[in-house]
Amino acid sequence: MKKQFVGIDIGGTKISVCIGDVAGKIKASQRISTKDVPKWEKGVQKITQMVESLRRELYLQEEEIAAVGISAPGPLSVEQGRLLDLPNLPGWRSAPIVQELKKQLPYPMILNNDANAQALAEYAFGSFQKVNTLVYLTCSTGMGGGIIHKGRIVQGKSDTAGEIGHFVLDIDGPLCPCSQRGCFEMYCGGANFRKHVQALLKDSACHSAALDAVGGDLAKLDLIHLEKALYQGDPFAEKMWDGFTTRLAQGIGVILMTLNPEVVILGTIASHMQEWMLPRLREKLPRFSWKIARDCCTITTTSLGEKISELSGLALASQAQLELGR
Repeated sequence: MKKQFVGIDIGGTKISVCIGDVAGKIKASQRISTKDVPKWEKGVQKITQMVESLRRELYLQEEEIAAVGISAPGPLSVEQGRLLDLPNLPGWRSAPIVQELKKQLPYPMILNNDANAQALAEYAFGSFQKVNTLVYLTCSTGMGGGIIHKGRIVQGKSDTAGEIGHFVLDIDGPLCPCSQRGCFEMYCGGANFRKHVQALLKDSACHSAALDAVGGDLAKLDLIHLEKALYQGDPFAEKMWDGFTTRLAQGIGVILMTLNPEVVILGTIASHMQEWMLPRLREKLPRFSWKIARDCCTITTTSLGEKISELSGLALASQAQLELGR
């Protein structure tokens, strides 16, 4: 059997482990809820158990595992193999994740930011392999970003290159947990956008078909209900979506003018709402970027779907094998 790779994805809601090949074909996988392992020490134990369980399930010998890739939220240190001050996973702060896993698993390992790893997965397994410069935006609960240039992650001196979600779009904008004001993520991260819509409906005389869809219960309102309201031509939903897509165009305009990429790939929200997002985004981009930069860039949604989290670890692992010459 050809060498196999282990992909580990540590997320805010789930931790997944898979084994797959260099082409991104997943042979077996397991996942657990992150809330079941609130401390990193228990998490390392559980991840080790899942890796070994999958290896036995596939009848693999240890020498048939080429490398392990670990995708995790930032900030983190690639060089130290350590998670740093994770705002959404307090029990995993300062976890020496690579060092501790290596005590249990005798394989080469590489750790990287989840958005960087997902960008690498798009480059390795997606529809735009071998392009010169690719930018991936998670476009999910938050707005993470990763940049691939000539097949490699653009890492930066402190592993913070590609933190696109924290471009400042408005110096007088809402306060971000990162301590800056008006970050891209505050306008186009799914969680923040949802809170903004809920706050407007609660504190004003606004009415929306989106609110009707949840029986008036604001706590239940999310982008699915906003999309339903858009289909109904709801004025409030139209206004909210216009603001969202304008800020998205502003952020992507910065990317086009800074990096001049060949492709920008958008994740979760864009995948689910591309009918409403991509045409409006393209319509608004001329306000924020030159035609020469737009004309040479394809802006589209991920072709990897929900598998991108698992594939991100596999992409890191396959890169680790290449770098180690294994």
